Amino acid sequence: MVGLVALGLTTQAAGQVPGNADLPAHLQPTPNDRLESPVVENGQVTFSIYAPSATTVMLDGEMLPFGKRQPLERGADGVWKATLPSVAPGTYRYTFAVDGARVADPRNPSVSGSQTSVASLLHIDGVAVEDVRDVPHGSIAARWYRSPVFPTPRRMHVYTPPGYAMGDLKSLPVLYLFHGGGDSDESWSSAGRAGFILDNLIATGRAKPMIVVMPAGHVPGSDGLPAVNLPGMTGDPAKDPFVLDMVEAIIPTIEANYRVSKRREDRAIAGLSMGGVQSANLGLSRIDLFSQVAIFSSGWFPPMRAAFEQRYGGEIDRNGERLKLLWVRWGKDDPLVPDNAKAMVDLMRRHKLKPDVEVTQGTHNWETWRRYLAQLAPLLFQ
Repeated sequence: MVGLVALGLTTQAAGQVPGNADLPAHLQPTPNDRLESPVVENGQVTFSIYAPSATTVMLDGEMLPFGKRQPLERGADGVWKATLPSVAPGTYRYTFAVDGARVADPRNPSVSGSQTSVASLLHIDGVAVEDVRDVPHGSIAARWYRSPVFPTPRRMHVYTPPGYAMGDLKSLPVLYLFHGGGDSDESWSSAGRAGFILDNLIATGRAKPMIVVMPAGHVPGSDGLPAVNLPGMTGDPAKDPFVLDMVEAIIPTIEANYRVSKRREDRAIAGLSMGGVQSANLGLSRIDLFSQVAIFSSGWFPPMRAAFEQRYGGEIDRNGERLKLLWVRWGKDDPLVPDNAKAMVDLMRRHKLKPDVEVTQGTHNWETWRRYLAQLAPLLFQ
């Protein structure tokens, strides 16, 4: 509570709302008690936050142009508001900056976690494959596990399709789905809408029922805290702790505790950005484990690319034809990855791989990656 007072989120301006003399000051009613945020109406979205002592409040969000902030205006009651006149259907993370401090929307219980923080989540219906529709729904659970690679417990999120809980489905294929840098194992299920996308595709027969495993791509240091130098971003999977965690802990945990197939033909791997590098590292160095590999908005940096090719080029030459699917996509407006992605594709082709490559509409964001997942899932395990 002290922190919220310091941000100006709980202090009540005199005379705003009738008080109750029997309550202490911090329990007195305020406009915050009746506040709704966000409010979506006729294509407009209004964001509100009660911060009577604040001097500036800004809106940061994925619905805004990249790098732009939207100022909020203060009302006499201490409520700050901003209305965006037109927000396209989709899902957006957002936060407020209250006198420079980043906070989630206190009136919105829908949130999306990253590696080190939490943001509020806005969903506007209109992208059918991402919406909550009247179809059977699967479940997403947080699963904790012990890894021989790390000193602390690890967490992953696991999607099981409709019917799995009743025991109707057995020997299911598995998609291992990786997030990007800065995000967490929770991100694909919140900002990525993975569960709803799979529900909708399975319900219409466009995708086979599958289990989707969403692990934590960032790895801890020896102190158990998140490592700051992204050790998963390496060109040598043999030295990549995340790859070791996948092989020695995550896959064995899934195969020991879920009704899944253990055939390589029934394992696929996909990732975005940092997770795309991890997908390439693991998928191309362990063709014995995976038959289908997908890479979203990613590619090795030059030193990593050279190291990977030197170590694994021969192995790809010998075993690459065993890959049933190698699917590569990035957006034409992506400011980060096109050069590395093109060089990665060139490396693949040098070693006689036949990647399915397309440069699509979009940039380096969740709108693009959700679309890729919806396009990829129907291709898997066919």
